[in-house]
Amino acid sequence: MPKTKNRKYERVRHLPNVIIPGPEPPAGPYPWNLPPFSSMEKILELGCGKGEHSLAFAAARADRVCIGVDRKSYRLCDGGAAGLSQGLENLFFLRTEIKDIHDFFEDHSIGEIWLTFPDPHPKQREIKHRLTSSRFMAAYARLLVPGGTVHLKTDSNLMYDYTREGVAYWGGRIVDAVEDLPNTTGPGTGAGQVVSTFEAKARSRGETIKYLGFTLN
Repeated sequence: MPKTKNRKYERVRHLPNVIIPGPEPPAGPYPWNLPPFSSMEKILELGCGKGEHSLAFAAARADRVCIGVDRKSYRLCDGGAAGLSQGLENLFFLRTEIKDIHDFFEDHSIGEIWLTFPDPHPKQREIKHRLTSSRFMAAYARLLVPGGTVHLKTDSNLMYDYTREGVAYWGGRIVDAVEDLPNTTGPGTGAGQVVSTFEAKARSRGETIKYLGFTLN
């Protein structure tokens, strides 16, 4: 496994659709801020892993630019390579911590944010790390265009219930809630069936998959 990771660490640095920021400011705009992508609606998948959902979104919606975000570059190697092999010019990946997402996107520039099976961080002292805790919800509200949607897919009852309560606290609006999701991504994507490796394993254990769609502004 370490050898495989090392190969991916090396390969990902040469993939043109994977952005790995360095310590210095970029020499120019990020690709999603350049024509023709700058005028297209943007979809973010946060904590995207291998980018299985982002790949499907980009393939289904050529009129949108999709960006998968993860902090592990070796995970992004798979998605970046697959995007290139499929000729998905509207797909990019970004290595960064989600807490730093505002360094890369302007306020009110994102149409959809997808949270695909985020860590529920069950311990009380870890609540601040949940991707629907107050600091992240505030970031999403700033990033989203008016009426933009956050989509959550999870196998965690804790994460699902916590997020529903958080939306109410924020004065947001739940647009769809499914407590036992069939093998589809849920409404709003046009991506058809997307079952990630993580989701397939959860389903094989008998876990139910829950979906929540909500707005914050």
